[in-house]
Amino acid sequence: MTKDLKHLKQQFLEYLEIERGRSLLTVANYDRYLERFFQQTKVTKPEQIEDETVRQFRLWLNRLNLKKNTQNYYLIALRTFLKYLAKLGVKSLAPERIELAK
Repeated sequence: MTKDLKHLKQQFLEYLEIERGRSLLTVANYDRYLERFFQQTKVTKPEQIEDETVRQFRLWLNRLNLKKNTQNYYLIALRTFLKYLAKLGVKSLAPERIELAK
């Protein structure tokens, strides 16, 4: 199995659409949220996603002056992606390590 994040993200988005029955708009939003996470953190492999990586991303989101709800959308997309990776047996950050903004 490939550990390339782009490929895993594409599989995840297809999983959301087909198995989870998410709307195309939801899938597109998840794609955008994850892409921004990958671009901002410069991670290329699932094992590079760590607590500090997520913390730095959260700081970046907060400094954009995004509402807490909007910040949470990014975190929910990331957490759902990490759950999917865990389901596949891909080593990465445990999804429950990501807490949403209050």
